[in-house]
Amino acid sequence: MAFGHVTIERFKSLESVEIDVGRVNVFVGANGAGKSNLLEAMGVIGAAAAGRIDDQALLRRGVRPGVPRIYKSAFPSSTKDPSIRLTAESEDGKSRYFIGIVNQGKVPRPYWEFQHESLEDDGKVIASRGPTRGRARIHGQPIRDERSASLAVQARASLQTSERTRDLLTLLDDYAIFAPVTPVLRGIAPDTAPRVPVGLFGGALPEAVESLSSDPKRRLRRIALDLMDWAEDFTVGPPSKSFIASSVPTMRRVILFRDAFMKKTDQTLSGYDASEGALYVLYLLCLAMHPQAPRCFALDNFDQALNPAAARELARTFTLEVLEHDRQVFLTTHNPVVLDGLPLGDQRVRLFRVERRHDGRSEVKQIPVKNIEALKRTNGPSAVSRLWTEGRLGGLPRVQSK
Repeated sequence: MAFGHVTIERFKSLESVEIDVGRVNVFVGANGAGKSNLLEAMGVIGAAAAGRIDDQALLRRGVRPGVPRIYKSAFPSSTKDPSIRLTAESEDGKSRYFIGIVNQGKVPRPYWEFQHESLEDDGKVIASRGPTRGRARIHGQPIRDERSASLAVQARASLQTSERTRDLLTLLDDYAIFAPVTPVLRGIAPDTAPRVPVGLFGGALPEAVESLSSDPKRRLRRIALDLMDWAEDFTVGPPSKSFIASSVPTMRRVILFRDAFMKKTDQTLSGYDASEGALYVLYLLCLAMHPQAPRCFALDNFDQALNPAAARELARTFTLEVLEHDRQVFLTTHNPVVLDGLPLGDQRVRLFRVERRHDGRSEVKQIPVKNIEALKRTNGPSAVSRLWTEGRLGGLPRVQSK
């Protein structure tokens, strides 16, 4: 199960956006173009699939909570309809979940109300509600119309709901936006959004690596060390004053690297002293490979903490591992060389540009990169990044030189 089509209406700068997505989806665009808004809109519908849209549910998915007037598109010519509308459709087109949510009033509620909701299975509506209260139904049976709670939870629990539609709701529920930060990755700050196997901000990385079974762990080690030319090996263990200063706060488990160029007695480095990029590589590989990682997730700012060559190779390796492990991901990046690492000849890998129109509304359009191998033979391995930086793919800010 994977998403095949996403529709977003009246959410922040995304007043009306429809996209057909693949298994690996990469979004490029200027700062403020609406890339993060797109990821967050999917987090909102994920919270709906889990039963409730409030700050706690949004934070658990990496969505920034905000006052309702900030969430709702507010362009001067926008429709007066107060609802935000979001739709996710399965890859095969047979399951579809739609919500219309509102939060009106001078004093916002602590949750969003479901004004509209519809769950379809193979063309048949199996759960629905409209703006008129008291008409909520699941499999034709009227149920209590509690507007703060979605129908999705009850529909997912019903044995009458097909496995494919339950799987779509589970996939939505699983979705989260991961955005690791250095202090949490290093193990010197707690993760405020813990998840399994790793937290949204980088927490529990040592535990995630340690919990892998032998074969996946060997595979992760081999791939990671290929991307770290300075490391001889790495392990997980308890913190020790022999390699971490007593003034440095740490978690109960830390990643220990062996520097290939240092003498044996002084070659051990903890995650506190090691390269931030090395920790980031391990974090991404855990998300792609770990059996407990979400089947569908997003990574905001994929290219952080990496030099260009490492970013290109990690993009290639990460994409292949995501496809191998049958996951679906949504990535944003500002680094052109990331595009050179993507196997864009694979139809499951899709590149999108996000831009603000002259009226401020965000547009999301797929960039068709045809005959990628021929393009690289003609223009070299950096062909796609060159096309982007030259402005031929779009997604660049309109900067005027002085």
